[in-house]
Amino acid sequence: MNPVPFTTLAAAMDFVVGDRNYPLSELFMKGGFIMWPLLLLSIAGVVVLVMCCFSTRASAVLPTKLVEQAESFIRKRDYTGLSILCKNGDSCYARVMLTVANFMLRNPSAQFEEVREIASAEGGRQAGFLSRQISWLSDIGAVAPMLGLLGTVVGMVQSFYDMSMAGNSIDIGLLSRGIYTAMITTVAGLIVGIIGQLVYNFLVARVDKIVFRMEHYLS
Repeated sequence: MNPVPFTTLAAAMDFVVGDRNYPLSELFMKGGFIMWPLLLLSIAGVVVLVMCCFSTRASAVLPTKLVEQAESFIRKRDYTGLSILCKNGDSCYARVMLTVANFMLRNPSAQFEEVREIASAEGGRQAGFLSRQISWLSDIGAVAPMLGLLGTVVGMVQSFYDMSMAGNSIDIGLLSRGIYTAMITTVAGLIVGIIGQLVYNFLVARVDKIVFRMEHYLS
């Protein structure tokens, strides 16, 4: 398969208004210095998204094989074996079961309610870890529009400054330059913010489902 030329990919990313193309690179540069923090936020959002998708996958939270093996050890009351099994596991469920196994080894006469409280506390800690990860996307979704608004204010300040310096001979090009910058940063900030919030809502629903399943196995 022949690779797609870079120029073709670049042209596909152009912003089209009417019969005119606006290359994204040109829009980015005309957006001013605010575009750089917005670019960094978008890159950070992609990194966080990848991390969250990796940490919330089934094998990282509730691996089916480990759950079955852990239940087998619990039925046999083999907490030493359960501890050894979970030490080698790298999942939320394994960390919860390891805490339970260590508690039972230290307190062999513990009541069921005590064990349940230990499991619930550790399960809540693991759920909190997942929630903290995805909260970064919410922060990105909140900060990006504010940066876009800052770019809007900067652009308008530039416009009024140019008008005051021009005196009676106001050039429409000078006036429109600041407004142009303001609109670009506003659009960019809203795009990053909206995508960040949508992804955040998706991951919140995913984590809630995972937490519900984990609570079901721990109850």
